[in-house]
Amino acid sequence: MAKRISIIIAILIVVLLGTIAGISLLNPQNKREAICRRWDIPYKAVIAHRGASFYAPEETEPAYLLARDLGADYLEADIQRTKDGVLIALHDDTLERTTNVKTIFPGREKEYVERFTLAELRKLDAGSWFNAAFPERARKGYEKLKILTLEDILHIAKGGTHKPGIYLEIKSPKRFPGIAAQLVETLTRHGWLSRNAAMSPQGQAEQAGVGQSSGRVILQSFDPECVADFARLAPQVPRLYLYDKDEIKERGWDRILATAIGFNAGLGPSGYVATPWKNSKGHSAGLFIHVYTINKSWQVHLLTLFGADGFFTDRADMLLESYGRKPLGSIDEILKKHGY
Repeated sequence: MAKRISIIIAILIVVLLGTIAGISLLNPQNKREAICRRWDIPYKAVIAHRGASFYAPEETEPAYLLARDLGADYLEADIQRTKDGVLIALHDDTLERTTNVKTIFPGREKEYVERFTLAELRKLDAGSWFNAAFPERARKGYEKLKILTLEDILHIAKGGTHKPGIYLEIKSPKRFPGIAAQLVETLTRHGWLSRNAAMSPQGQAEQAGVGQSSGRVILQSFDPECVADFARLAPQVPRLYLYDKDEIKERGWDRILATAIGFNAGLGPSGYVATPWKNSKGHSAGLFIHVYTINKSWQVHLLTLFGADGFFTDRADMLLESYGRKPLGSIDEILKKHGY
């Protein structure tokens, strides 16, 4: 009996190793690295999803300062527009989850963000909700944080020793006519879209960060028309077509792939649909693949094997360490340095 069990275990190990080898051959690393080099973006990219949002309120100053100073490659943000035309960082359509809008503007908590002016939004507390939701990570300094504008995030990205890039998603673009053009104009005006980025001395560019490279901006959307706008308005800028299981159900995988190929856009699958076979087809078409939103090291290792070229994560420190890169500082030290 013991001999039979040993044989079965040996067979299972051989099958497992063969499967791993087969998956690796589907998505060879040299091909993936070449695709990323073509766009001047890092292979195994660390994308700080709404900042370091596991440790600080999402899309607020401490979240982005922390992600920057940990050494993330990109600061990711969701872009919407106020009633008076200002681009801001906010994920939800409404303000009720992440602010005290119900207290400050009673009766308006269900209104979409575009019904508020920037001055009105600046009256809201965008940090205390985090302390209530995650008391184990609460900090006094998170109280009364403000919603950030896109220009605030650009300033943060440029403000440290480490220079991350920025990774921007337009939320619900059909609610904001012309927002893709406005976004591109703003980034151009602030010097972010030049392909001739000011580089550090040779050998130091990687240390300085992605923000010193020509791939320092990536634009993303779930909306194929918005991806088309990116391709038309800023063809030199990397772009990503996001999708999940609902998108696959609605549009079909073949149509999603064809759309990405047509606009030369990378693929942005959720972790649940980032299969090695789909990823292989993307790589064969010359597309990079950034998977969202991954917060555990075992997921990183498995999905990297499956073909992910980088990840969106709430825990930039975890992802850096999973890639064998040492974070540039500790969570507590960085937050205290910035007064949080």
